[in-house]
Amino acid sequence: MSSALPSFSDPSAPIAVREEMATLRAELDSAVPRKRPLDRNLLVATWNLKDFGSLTCKWEAGAADSPKRDYR
Repeated sequence: MSSALPSFSDPSAPIAVREEMATLRAELDSAVPRKRPLDRNLLVATWNLKDFGSLTCKWEAGAADSPKRDYR
């Protein structure tokens, strides 16, 4: 079983990542209607679920890293 991804609010996350996620969360909260008053929901759909299976275990993948998908 794979391990959980680190939290974007974790102090080990780069400041730029934390700021981007805070901005994204605020924009999504204003643009995506809530399903219920107290819940926060974002539905994401794709036919290529296998593409989410592997990632480089870094906040930002480097030029030589494969796959390019990282925590960010």
